[in-house]
Amino acid sequence: MADEELNPEGISIVESEEQEDLITLGGMLRAKFEEYRDARNDVESDWIEDLRSFMGQYDPEVLAKIEQKGDRSQVYVGLTRTKVLAAYSRITDLLFQAGQKFFAIEETPVAKQPMLEMQLAERAAQEIMVVSQQVSTEELEPLIEMRIQELKEQLKEETEKRVEAMSEQILDQAVESNLEGKMKEAIMEQVIFGTGAMKAGTLKINKDHRWVKGENGFAVLIEEEPMPEMEAVSVFDLYPDPYATSVDDMRNIFRRHIISRQELADLKDFPNFNIEAIDECLFYYKEGNHYEEQHEKDRRTIANIKSYADKTYKFEVLEFWGSLNGHDLEELGIDFDPADDLSQEYQCNIWLLEDKIIKAQLNPLAGGQIPYFIFPYEKNPHSFWGTGVPRMMRDSQNTMNAATRILLDNVALSSGPMVEVNNDLLASGEDPTEMYPWRVFLREGGDGNQPMVRFYQPQSNTPSLQSLIELFRRFADETTALPSYTHGQTQSSLNRTATGISILMSNANIVLKSVIKNIDDFLTKPLIRSIYDWNMTWNDDESIKSDMRIVARGSTALIQKEVQSQRLLQFLSLINNPMDAQMVKRENLLVDIAKSLDIDPDEVIKSQQELMNEQALQQALAQSIESGEGNQVQNAEGMVGPNARNGTNPPNGTGPIGNNGQLPL
Repeated sequence: MADEELNPEGISIVESEEQEDLITLGGMLRAKFEEYRDARNDVESDWIEDLRSFMGQYDPEVLAKIEQKGDRSQVYVGLTRTKVLAAYSRITDLLFQAGQKFFAIEETPVAKQPMLEMQLAERAAQEIMVVSQQVSTEELEPLIEMRIQELKEQLKEETEKRVEAMSEQILDQAVESNLEGKMKEAIMEQVIFGTGAMKAGTLKINKDHRWVKGENGFAVLIEEEPMPEMEAVSVFDLYPDPYATSVDDMRNIFRRHIISRQELADLKDFPNFNIEAIDECLFYYKEGNHYEEQHEKDRRTIANIKSYADKTYKFEVLEFWGSLNGHDLEELGIDFDPADDLSQEYQCNIWLLEDKIIKAQLNPLAGGQIPYFIFPYEKNPHSFWGTGVPRMMRDSQNTMNAATRILLDNVALSSGPMVEVNNDLLASGEDPTEMYPWRVFLREGGDGNQPMVRFYQPQSNTPSLQSLIELFRRFADETTALPSYTHGQTQSSLNRTATGISILMSNANIVLKSVIKNIDDFLTKPLIRSIYDWNMTWNDDESIKSDMRIVARGSTALIQKEVQSQRLLQFLSLINNPMDAQMVKRENLLVDIAKSLDIDPDEVIKSQQELMNEQALQQALAQSIESGEGNQVQNAEGMVGPNARNGTNPPNGTGPIGNNGQLPL
């Protein structure tokens, strides 16, 4: 029999064998989490270093060594931040183009649904047999085949309507949940840390309120609407199976939630949470149970946020998705079918605070999938975590920092001479530290062969140091595949022709193609699929349901954009003749070409008004020249006076037009 104790707050604390089993299972999961956390320590160190590079800050140990050398430069070249923002902007611009969806939903062909195709054939045969009982077997076959095709067409039309309705439903849910903004947040972590993450597909209760007028005036009416979860998750809060080398072989994962006391209490309103267990945690951990880990302290320091104490007065709740033995799950109160083999592993979702399990349920998602989608920037074949831009260019960044510091120190050192002063030769009261032009020193006795003041000029190594900096800037371009011209830096050797720019931009997109393909494969497809599964499971609207497939359009859009750019340039070269050019709307063509090259057409293409103003000015100048008043008009193109047309320019220096008939500058 269980012993029951009543604590001062009136919460019943029951000690039983069942609870001891729960604590034991909770302790096992807690130990597993600590194993996963310890295995991630080295990765955390890399992330912190990547974050410092992005923020333009030195590692404290490196900064301490610099400060030991005295009054030296501590400048940090912010190239990593530039590269990260360039990659992020490029990726988001390609994914989230105005007026275009980054995903598409298509009907699943009947040919890929054997059961459905069989059902259509059976239905067609039955219908034909009913109306054509007197027809021979040879005559029935073409009739049945014709009816099958009719049924397929009808099904296709119906499915297209459902696909369109489902697409609109998912798009509305995405807009309401600000999916684009949350994906951009995850993509930023992908670029910086090499890995981004999102959660989607679980049930979320969206609470909203509106004012309703009643007998006693207006009152607030709380409305609850079920919605699919869509959330950006920091990689610092995720602890996957350390033996997993990819998302595909990830079997278990922990997520750490840092929540307030009120947020913990609010969990009691959600389904499947253990109210008694939450009450016990609130009672025993009045000041919370969360202590900042080292990576949290480092992140606060980098963000220039002061930590006042190790204790945060918050709660650390762990969310576990993975497999557990059926017997263990049964002890948690999960009901199984008598025919189920409890010795097998079952996908489940467990929440725990310290050793106490506050929620336990079988995985409610379709196919038992884990609702966390983790996507790399550059895939590492031997690691679960990807490689981001800061890590790619870490050596180049460090070398540029060191060379720039030396350059500034050398410039400061060589900006003026060093001075040697013989104090024995100075008159009393003279201060040798006071140096200024036309300074007169008074001298007393001493060796007349030795100068009183001697100057030494340190050598300037600026050219060689500048070359070294530029060398590693090019190395950064190559290692990240983000050339400087993609983020606004001009180069003298840059091919400025339209074709040349197109080739350069196409080459720069090669690596971004793989990055966007990773987003398509590891984020967009499974994320939108999870929202589709949610609607198929919990949405009451049957008119949107059908078997469908998800198509990610990120990498496809990039390829199409490149093809479009090349075709436009080819078309421009084809019409480069007087006959064809007059038949083409050249302004529209140039605008499309500029857009395909990611160039703002308003910045480079003249408007009709600007062209009309220039034509009016040219006409005015021509009229002025013909009337004999244009001798004083100066033109940037070297327009000459009327006599120049007849080859009768005045001799050099004898008229208003100077040497060689050019306007004087």
